[in-house]
Amino acid sequence: MKKNAILLAVLVVMLVGCSTQTSQQETDKKVENVQMVEGSGLEGKADKVDQIDSEEIENEQELLKDYFHEMISAVDENKVEKFLAYIDSSDELFYKEQQGWIESLEQKRIEGWEVTVSIDNITLESMDWGSVDLIISMKNKDQYKNNRITYPIGKNNGMWKINELPFKKLSNGPINLYYLPSLESKADMILADIKELVDLYSQTFGWDPQELNIKLYDTPEKIAASVGWPSLYGVAVPFVSLKFVVEGEYSVTYGLMKHEIVHMMLADLSNDNAPMFLQEGLAIFVSSAVVKNDTETPQLDFTKVKEKEKIIVANTKEIKPISELNEINYTENYIDIYNVGFLITDYLIQTHGIEKYLEMVELLKESDIIEHGNPDRDNIVYQLTVEAIEQIYGSIEKISDAYIEHYKEE
Repeated sequence: MKKNAILLAVLVVMLVGCSTQTSQQETDKKVENVQMVEGSGLEGKADKVDQIDSEEIENEQELLKDYFHEMISAVDENKVEKFLAYIDSSDELFYKEQQGWIESLEQKRIEGWEVTVSIDNITLESMDWGSVDLIISMKNKDQYKNNRITYPIGKNNGMWKINELPFKKLSNGPINLYYLPSLESKADMILADIKELVDLYSQTFGWDPQELNIKLYDTPEKIAASVGWPSLYGVAVPFVSLKFVVEGEYSVTYGLMKHEIVHMMLADLSNDNAPMFLQEGLAIFVSSAVVKNDTETPQLDFTKVKEKEKIIVANTKEIKPISELNEINYTENYIDIYNVGFLITDYLIQTHGIEKYLEMVELLKESDIIEHGNPDRDNIVYQLTVEAIEQIYGSIEKISDAYIEHYKEE
């Protein structure tokens, strides 16, 4: 799914790398103190040094509760710049993700969610590094979820900052794969599969990705907390990163990869001006068509989409006209977005061909990017899409009637 996506979450603790040198200096200093004490009749002073350090750390932990409380207030009040002042800006990708995180929480509040963020614990290993446990609580009608995430914290120019989890990195061409240490044994295989899918989609749709950042999480709680959703397994944030959970059967992970990479592709091809029904529609359509040949190489077999089509038609109460899709509340009726989006995409590609579909997408790319923080974004991209469809396929009413009639005859 996309920035607003489906399914789950929370994250790991890392000791800040930039503090390693400072930590070593502290250790060396302690050793010098002990060496000076030894043989001088002051050996008992060594324990006192450790006790003083422990007291300093405990005092600092208490001070940090007030310090990070100001960050929580910034989240509650949606003060983006104030919140970002607590994030380590030297990690550009993490900084962008955190900006998207706080903006997504505000969007959730607009959609009717009650969102609160609280500090559960702060633990310092030294006066320069440690960790903070955050709890993100989300409630909407009968849905309620607490997600916990533990971020490393460290001093940067004398100020405490929140840092990213201890991801490791592998790269292949434009693909940067970040994975947690617990996923080390699967990283090479996943990167190889992602590369094959990216190559396949590029050849079919003319996609030329310049950079594709992908992060792998080992629990649904960690990923959900990192993007401000009550629960999800995968999410794509255009021009930033794609995230998904790796757990259980690998077929589930592969299914997420097939789906989520399509979102990143369509964002590139359309300048991120494709509405949710096109985003989810194309992701389901393409991922349903991916099969592996005798050499385990993925390929697209669009006849396989017919099976998905039958399932979705059977489970869709009302095949809505395109004119009504912008009125659907994603939080409450996301199934409509998925099902109807797929049926429209399936009809356009199967009936009129991929080439015409890509012409329509190319028209969307001619417009500037509509930022996700824009309160009118959904209306703007929807109108752009209506204009593009009408220019390539004819009037919205005509296309809506044709695709609805098409599935009635199935």
